[in-house]
Amino acid sequence: ILSIYLDKPMEAVNLLQNSIKNNVLDNHEIAICKIELASALLRQGEIWDATLLYAQVEKEFKEDVIGQKAKFEKAKISYYNGNFEWAQTQLKALKLSTSKLIANNAMKLSLLIGDNLNLDTTDTALLMYANAELLFNQKQYEACLQKLSELENAFPGHSLLDEILFKKSDVFIAKKEYTQALSCLN
Repeated sequence: ILSIYLDKPMEAVNLLQNSIKNNVLDNHEIAICKIELASALLRQGEIWDATLLYAQVEKEFKEDVIGQKAKFEKAKISYYNGNFEWAQTQLKALKLSTSKLIANNAMKLSLLIGDNLNLDTTDTALLMYANAELLFNQKQYEACLQKLSELENAFPGHSLLDEILFKKSDVFIAKKEYTQALSCLN
């Protein structure tokens, strides 16, 4: 709530760090706090620290849903960083997850990467789109819109066009600019 809805990321980080140190919590509860902390850090641009926290949870809970969630979040970070082949490798394993939500999310991201990777001689368009998604995740809406517009102008008619329009509508909805969101969806 502090990080996502109240725009108080430092308070959220401090609260979660203190919770992780709490002796009353069991390992599973600490893992939940680590995942939330990693998400908060990712929104602040602390990608390396977020990756380390996800890796800790993944390692400790390999066969548990929470470990699979951490692995999925790590795969998304690889995607954001443009390491698409590594992300695909991780997503391939996650598509068999016992959690339907994780399996579906892994399938969706895997299809996005697979459908748009190597369509031309570079992965520039997909990398630009991944960067825009990270900016959206970090609530940097204007920068996200700018990146999406750059992508749209640099690669007219690219297979990512539908994704670009959907992401723009997500941005406009987040900004409560519903008329512009409807324009994108139309």
